[in-house]
Amino acid sequence: MCAQQQVDTSERQILPTNVKPVHYDLSLQPDLETFVFQGQAKIDLLVVEDSKTIVLNTQDIKILSATVSSTNLKTESSQAATSITYDEKKLVASLTFAELLPANSKAILDIKYEGILNDQMAGFYRSSYKDAEGNTKYLATTQFEATDARRAFPCWDEPSLKATFDVTLIVPSHLTALSNTNVISETNVSDTLKQVKYATTPLMSTYLLAFVIGPFEYIEAFTSGEHNGRPIRSRVYTLPGLAEQGRHALNVCISALEYFAKVFGEPYPLPKLDMVAVPDFEAGAMENWGLITYRTVSLLFDEKQSSIVSKKRTAYVVCHELAHQWFGNLVTMKWWNELWLNESFATWVGWLAVDDIFPDWDVWTSFVNEDMPRALNLDALRSSHPIDVAVNDPAEIHQIFDAISYYKGASVIRMLSSWLGVETFLAGVRRYVRRHKLSNASTDDLWVALSEEAGVDVSKFMDLWTKRVGYPVLCVTQESQDAIKVVQSRYLSTGDLETAEDGTVWWAPLGMLVSGKTESYTLTEKSQTFPIPADGLFKLNAGQTSVYRVNYPIQNIRVLGEEVKKGSSGLLTNTSDRVGLIADAGNLCVSGEQKTTAFLELAQAFVNEENYFVWSQLSTHLSNILGVWYEQPEHIKDGLKALRRSLFAPVAHRLGWEFAETDDYLTNILRVLALTNAGRSNDAATVEEAKKRFHTFVAGDIDALHPNLRGPVYGIVLSNAGSVEEENAVWEKILQMYHNETLPTDQRLIALNALGGAKNEALISRYMLMSLDEKEVRGQDSIYVFGSLAANPDARLLFWQFFSQNYELLQSKFSRSPSLFGAAVRSAVGGFSSLEQLDQIEAFFSTKDTKQYARPLQQALESARVNSKWLLRSKDSVAQWVQEYANRFE
Repeated sequence: MCAQQQVDTSERQILPTNVKPVHYDLSLQPDLETFVFQGQAKIDLLVVEDSKTIVLNTQDIKILSATVSSTNLKTESSQAATSITYDEKKLVASLTFAELLPANSKAILDIKYEGILNDQMAGFYRSSYKDAEGNTKYLATTQFEATDARRAFPCWDEPSLKATFDVTLIVPSHLTALSNTNVISETNVSDTLKQVKYATTPLMSTYLLAFVIGPFEYIEAFTSGEHNGRPIRSRVYTLPGLAEQGRHALNVCISALEYFAKVFGEPYPLPKLDMVAVPDFEAGAMENWGLITYRTVSLLFDEKQSSIVSKKRTAYVVCHELAHQWFGNLVTMKWWNELWLNESFATWVGWLAVDDIFPDWDVWTSFVNEDMPRALNLDALRSSHPIDVAVNDPAEIHQIFDAISYYKGASVIRMLSSWLGVETFLAGVRRYVRRHKLSNASTDDLWVALSEEAGVDVSKFMDLWTKRVGYPVLCVTQESQDAIKVVQSRYLSTGDLETAEDGTVWWAPLGMLVSGKTESYTLTEKSQTFPIPADGLFKLNAGQTSVYRVNYPIQNIRVLGEEVKKGSSGLLTNTSDRVGLIADAGNLCVSGEQKTTAFLELAQAFVNEENYFVWSQLSTHLSNILGVWYEQPEHIKDGLKALRRSLFAPVAHRLGWEFAETDDYLTNILRVLALTNAGRSNDAATVEEAKKRFHTFVAGDIDALHPNLRGPVYGIVLSNAGSVEEENAVWEKILQMYHNETLPTDQRLIALNALGGAKNEALISRYMLMSLDEKEVRGQDSIYVFGSLAANPDARLLFWQFFSQNYELLQSKFSRSPSLFGAAVRSAVGGFSSLEQLDQIEAFFSTKDTKQYARPLQQALESARVNSKWLLRSKDSVAQWVQEYANRFE
């Protein structure tokens, strides 16, 4: 039904196809003192072509011996490899044998090897923790996605080369050893060692294999079995003393496992599901089948001391990873160019599960407020990439784990599911899963299943969204009293679109909101005319379900602003519509398609707004303006802060500082947002109360500062210090909070992040040096340091100088964690709004090998140039606006 796309695979670095793995029998023995592990891999092979050489992936592994046996060999016995050679660039080993392995035969390749338990959070690695006496100890864990299974065992490390696995771990007797499947035997092999064997896995890709060895404790629960046909045992494993902080994640897991079995129409295929908190972890979590590993802060939640934001994040990350157990693990993409099939879908359906479990959180408005903007902001750059993007070299893969693969893809799925109807969409997904389970599939396979279910050719319009870069802005003009003309063109935040870049004509559901209803229209041409009501009142993209910006004439924006003021009696009663109106206006002033002063005028229409998500979107754009205007004269910045203060301070004063048990979730997070913005805008009452509560809190009264407010208060008190001495004293108190290991991880990281808000150079320098000291800041947590410095106008130039002076040191530190180095590059570069400064930065990188971080570097530089051009274009008009209107806000 759908036209199949021809994909060019000629440039991919893939293995020869002369043999194919069918089954791995792996045995590993890690030494947590020498950090060396011994391994043996017995691999059942299907010989496809006559072969004397077997090529497979290895990295940082020393092969000690390799033999192959086959009943088809003349000697009917094993033969040792006559040579073993390595290609360090392609990350492969070639094993050559004297006797030919004939085509259409079976063979067993037996490899003994050793490797290193590295400290780079990749492959089979070590992670450190403190025992009860404060001594540094180590556990062993894995992270194989995308191409790091080859660091743990020789393998065919490609997603389409699925096989089954038997795993045996030989570990210290006192430790817990986990793998993807359940334990089938455990025997002592010496006074200090035990051997643990696990059940055979289903057919799966190498990147989903996992093992974890450490001194864990656990809590467990069982699902109802309503949709899985049997109860599934679920556990949360943590270091000693932390297990009860996994209760929230465990409860979410129990609900989500049954929910997904219903949604996907397939039972969870394994007998158990373990979730493990790992102290050192590069990503947020990893969906290893049956053994999901997490960064500690993404799994653990302390009911008394963690913030409410942490509760929502934990619930979402758990649901995202559980969604992968079906979409990604049971059905896997054929190659990494279709990573979006895994990540976008897990993002969308992860929120679907959170919405089912926590309906009062209003997660789809949250999606419009947070996730869609991440996608649209990145995709508004020339340096963006299509959802379905060519990936040839392993060095390129980690660079596409970004807002396009996660959030644009999820936004496109949400658009399609809204258009088809969610039930029709999910029925098509069930057809897809049923057809391709335990196998690999492509984007086209998903479109085929959806097309069959819906009776329309889905690929016809969805290929425009997945295979083309960018998205449209719809320019609206009034044709007559009862009609509008809508013209689409690619949206670029640079505002300098060239004709050659504007060739895509997107399929865009309009969803025209009019009084009392939504009219369904679809834009399928470059320019079309559509009817509007006689009263002229309308808004496109009802509910913000579609992926585009809308550029209205200023008179329409003013009319919609008046509708906002009407509240529940106006047109924009749906929160997502108000969020979308702000998001479009805020971004179109960046590109110059609307005036920045028009956005500032629109912002004032929301003075009586009550919903958190609308305030959050306003906060984002007002903070963006202040962030870009950071080098402008003080009276201009003060005027912009006065506007922000006039909006947020009344909300902060109304909601106050106390959290009542009767307050709902959205009220609580609005209180945090309002106090944050009021304090950062120098609202005297808020600053005074923040200081009072801070000093009471650090003196030992933990009830003086609710966990939800600690981060905001740290920032307010630090930025409003009256002297260098006061700032130093406050900074030291926050540092003590970071060092306090009795606090939950999220609270310690909140303190770490707040330290980056210092104004004086000595503290900023000290903070930057902390990021180089693994004893002070774990490598995985350096992203908090980098992000905090990038957000602090007083630190940007110092951070760039620090980064450029320590470039080689930082690159070496994150050599095996390229996404962390990419984050450092993005933070060091992206905050500037001076073209002269950017020219110097580009000159610095011109002499560097940027292959490992080319994409984030390009995107950061382009984002900074966008800001620079925006400032040049708008600073005079904003200065005039402030001069004319700022006194209104006092």
